[in-house]
Amino acid sequence: GAFINSVDPKDQDAQARPRFPRYFGVVVSAPIVEEFWKGIMVLGIAYFLKSEFDGVVDGVIYATFVAIGFAATENVLYYGRALAADDLGFTLVIRGIIAPWGHPLYTSMTGLAVGYAREQTNTAMKFILPVVGYLGAVFLHAMWNGSGLVCDLYGAPYVFFLLIPLWLIFVSAFVIMVMVLVHRRGRMIRENLVDEVALGYITQQELDLVTSAFGGLVAFTRRGRKGTDFVRAVARLGLSKWHTARAMKGSKSTVSMDFILPLRARIKKLRGEGASPA
Repeated sequence: GAFINSVDPKDQDAQARPRFPRYFGVVVSAPIVEEFWKGIMVLGIAYFLKSEFDGVVDGVIYATFVAIGFAATENVLYYGRALAADDLGFTLVIRGIIAPWGHPLYTSMTGLAVGYAREQTNTAMKFILPVVGYLGAVFLHAMWNGSGLVCDLYGAPYVFFLLIPLWLIFVSAFVIMVMVLVHRRGRMIRENLVDEVALGYITQQELDLVTSAFGGLVAFTRRGRKGTDFVRAVARLGLSKWHTARAMKGSKSTVSMDFILPLRARIKKLRGEGASPA
């Protein structure tokens, strides 16, 4: 994690210790270890919750929640140390406002890669992609920690000329990535549900709502939890059909094929309960 104030300036023993081991731990060891364990959690979700893990968007979402949980736990330690060093205010700004955006971006590289691996039919790629994503997460994490190390060594001005611009780049990159992936997901769902409209399983209005960027929010506003369940069922039907089509094209099998008929039945049941928000 971010290491601002990781060494108490009043701690003479810590200041006297060789710098290289501390710097190596901050810039190299911490990113490798932290991203490894966060990545393991994302892989566990992808493996044990296949029915809930459809692709890159889910990968980024689950990775973000894993990273936020990790950052929140880590912050407790840093706040305690900052309080003891009488530097809580600065640490709250860095750790509580700036740094939390970092962890989701780092681990999203792993989540995106795991999600993309979920979409592949090539067995080798299913193993290679998560490793590549993990390395990307480590690189971004190390870049942030390295920039923070410069600020620790050379003073507050570097926070404004290095750390904050890098933070703006990270936040912008994360927002743009999410927007692109949500648009891609909507397009995939629409392409695979056109025949469902023709067959009468869903209406065109329902399809338009489900594939919109704020479909889930609109559904919740109109029908509450059942509306959200309806949108999720329709979206998952589209993604399941997409996985199935890709698997059949590559002469592979996929668990997604088994979800299609139950999802159609669930959509019909939810509509009968007045859950359709369209």
